[in-house]
Amino acid sequence: MRKWFGRLAVFCLLAVWTGPAWAGEDGDLAACRRQPPEHTVHCYEARLDSIVKSQGTEEALLALERLTKEDPAVLAEAHPLVHHIGKRSFAHYGEASLALSHCTAQFWSGCYHGVLQAYLSSLPAVDPQHVLDLCPISNSIPAYSFQRYNCLHGLGHGLTMQFRYDLLKSLAFCDALDGSWERESCYGGVFMENIVKFQETAHGRRAHEHDDHPAAAFLNPQDPLYPCSVLHERYLSSCYLMQTSAVLTFVKFDFAKAFRQCDRVPDAYKITCARSLGRDISGFTLRHQDRVKALCALGHGEQVGQCLVGAVKDFMLTDASPDPGLALCGTVEKQYKTACYATVGEILLSLSADPSTRETACRRSEGEYVEACLAVARKP
Repeated sequence: MRKWFGRLAVFCLLAVWTGPAWAGEDGDLAACRRQPPEHTVHCYEARLDSIVKSQGTEEALLALERLTKEDPAVLAEAHPLVHHIGKRSFAHYGEASLALSHCTAQFWSGCYHGVLQAYLSSLPAVDPQHVLDLCPISNSIPAYSFQRYNCLHGLGHGLTMQFRYDLLKSLAFCDALDGSWERESCYGGVFMENIVKFQETAHGRRAHEHDDHPAAAFLNPQDPLYPCSVLHERYLSSCYLMQTSAVLTFVKFDFAKAFRQCDRVPDAYKITCARSLGRDISGFTLRHQDRVKALCALGHGEQVGQCLVGAVKDFMLTDASPDPGLALCGTVEKQYKTACYATVGEILLSLSADPSTRETACRRSEGEYVEACLAVARKP
């Protein structure tokens, strides 16, 4: 089963600007920086609203991308702001599937989360049948594609917000989906949103897109592994895949202590925990190769290599590109290279449906590791 790694708002990643410079009243986001700090986010939201209405969701996402590039301080607010774009996109287009078609994976796929939150909030009552057809398979969206994952993961976020962070109820709605991959993709959104809520509270930040439903996160500082430690086994893989983001907050980002918490998880999920830390380390360091390797080295034994696997996945999924992953694999110690390049092949499977595109990317691996990448990327 393909596994995906979520990316949390607290671990802000630098965006790459590829669009044109914005201009005019709708695009005057830079003026928001001159506002008093307490008004800045509201100003950004208003400007982004205007862009969605006049130019569409794609242009609003590009404008936010440019803003984070020019002002790194905005990165701390990028995920809540892209949630806002998603919510306004649902209002603008008036239909969930149409709004979702205009979203992209930028800023941890928050646009999808916002659309689905707004859709669920628009319903008088949410029943399982409301979620079954939200993320369909199509000619342009294969069953196990990154695009469909983003939709299902966003559904988990939306359910959690809609049900005021009642994890058990949210997970039960995910259970209504057909297929284990679909359910686990949704579970991941539930657990990620739960931790995002906790981190917003812990850092004293306004929960921008969550203010409609104020509630406490389902976490316990006295037990860093809760709720994973008490949930049914069918949820544990997805839970431990996110839990280190909460653990790091509890241990004040002491990564050595976080690795020791991974020693406490059931044996079946120790690899998952180490990979989860790799994802978090990738975000915490803003994908800085040397810092990633140094922090992963704080683990012991198998944890180090699995941490690097998690980091490589995050390197690639952040930009939906093999380039950052290949670059990281080129710098890791020899003992980790085979697994590293195989991970590149794994992620390529879902980033591209074209076998030739995947093969071309794998052939950019270091010579003796090309086959390690291809062996995974060629799987049907």
